[in-house]
Amino acid sequence: MNTNVLMENAGGVVKDSLILEAKRFGVSHQPPLTLDDWKKQRAELVSLIKANAGAFPVACDLDIKYYESIQMSGYSVTKLTYQSRPGFRVTANLYVPDGPGPYPGVLNLHGHWAQGKCAERVQNRGHLLALNGFVVLTVDAFGAGERGTIPGEFEYHGAGIGGSLFAIGETLLGMQVNDNMRGIDLLQSLDYVDADRIGVTGASGGGNQTMWVSTLDERVKASVPVVSVGTFESYVTGSNCICELLPNGLTFTEEWGILGLAAPNPMLILNAMQDINPTFYVSEMTRSFNSAREIYKLYGEMDKFSYQAINLTHGYWPDMLQCMLGWFLRWLKDEGEGRPVEIQAHESLSESQCLCFPDNRRPADVSSIFGFVRPRAQRLAAEHLSPGNSIDAAQKRAELKGILNVPAGPDYVSISRVREGAEGNLSIAKFSVEIEQGIPVPVFALSKSGVKEKETVIAVHPDGKDAAWNDPRVQSALDSGKTVVLADLRGTGETHWDNIPIHDQPHHCSARAVLWLGRTTIGDWTKDILGVASCIKDVLSAKSVEIISCGETGLAALSASVLSEKIKSVYAAGVPGSYVNDSDKVR
Repeated sequence: MNTNVLMENAGGVVKDSLILEAKRFGVSHQPPLTLDDWKKQRAELVSLIKANAGAFPVACDLDIKYYESIQMSGYSVTKLTYQSRPGFRVTANLYVPDGPGPYPGVLNLHGHWAQGKCAERVQNRGHLLALNGFVVLTVDAFGAGERGTIPGEFEYHGAGIGGSLFAIGETLLGMQVNDNMRGIDLLQSLDYVDADRIGVTGASGGGNQTMWVSTLDERVKASVPVVSVGTFESYVTGSNCICELLPNGLTFTEEWGILGLAAPNPMLILNAMQDINPTFYVSEMTRSFNSAREIYKLYGEMDKFSYQAINLTHGYWPDMLQCMLGWFLRWLKDEGEGRPVEIQAHESLSESQCLCFPDNRRPADVSSIFGFVRPRAQRLAAEHLSPGNSIDAAQKRAELKGILNVPAGPDYVSISRVREGAEGNLSIAKFSVEIEQGIPVPVFALSKSGVKEKETVIAVHPDGKDAAWNDPRVQSALDSGKTVVLADLRGTGETHWDNIPIHDQPHHCSARAVLWLGRTTIGDWTKDILGVASCIKDVLSAKSVEIISCGETGLAALSASVLSEKIKSVYAAGVPGSYVNDSDKVR
């Protein structure tokens, strides 16, 4: 059966509504006019970032553990781990020039190269900077390098792996920032490092972390984020990693605000003119740069904020290394004018030589993301189910609504013209419900001809109406004389737009998009279900409403039933029974 309601797919309408919402937020965030106003805004901004990025625990003992040291020509590379949280260790390589020092220290952060610190393009910065008199700490990002799920197997740390941190109130962005700030603690603890001269650099995801660390840690005196700066607006509907996501971020700032937090410390932004990721287009970077420059202007330090657009592809290429080295020589060693300098040839190590645990026998405190999440999720679940933990239903409903960020306002805004007809022995009706301004939910209602029963079943599925219609339970409901209402929740079926599955995770880009905007996908779908339930009572005179759902839409259906008395019952298939994941696989 053709369940289509619309003559053309409306995914673009839903996508455009998110882009427009992002633009509205962007327009509302403008640089202040005075330094006093900025300092007030700055304090508020830092507080909001930390509140939304997850926990930043009190610093524990670094408990640095040193492993093998490899002597190079003019410097050494030492393999080590340190604690960023109690019982939670970060794997790293330390590049140290020969001689007593003290030398400036640089935190070197890798992007989405699964080998992490071991990748040759990441090593390059360590070797180059050490040859030029800098101590360099190169760390494995959480979930990458030696911190992946299975020792010895490099993997991508985003999508469902990094997303599992949400279940315990953490974010991958915040976890990495904390690891990296503790890396600065480590650099400052070394007697051969000048603690007042700390720099940070990295490319892509590492460039993103460079920005966050440089703006949240005032100890960073110079930074060079590479192929990573754009606008938060451009993140919305884009395909960036979850490690670059700050939930609710656009509701209180744009990316220029984050860059501005680094002021008045020197920052050089390097972007690639041939980058194929729209988020990192030079045009997006300059939008943020121009606004952040207003903050540096308030400090009277415009010479400390600069950018270069280089005619290369996404990466940290030799031309960029030249720019970075010149910048750090100027601002961390008082040498030169900050312009690009020639770089010398150097040796590289094999990936296995950079491993702290080349036999893949890492200790338990070098944890994967799943290994970190699981015991904490188990503990939280046990606390919720504790016999002494009384449950106030009204309070729990309020908490659920807050967690889901269910959009406020009426259940629905309007209903299109209802088109009625027949198909065989079935009476059909097709219409769209506008849940919020510009958000259509196509609805296909069908019942056996002549049936007067007003019991109604709403059927929803992550893959849209066609998948819902093929559910035997839906067919059974229709055969029993109930009216069946097939609905495409936003971003599914005829409103589907997210065609870039990231590591087999459907709805990845759309889920990221709404989180930037202070929403959640489950919250939006809950709103859609409530709107359809209310609408069919008005249009179809439904007396009772049941829901048949599957997968992720089951969570929305259950949430809708908790928040509204209009829903009589819910059947949810394929829904996780718990957010505690007992395996090392995304589910």
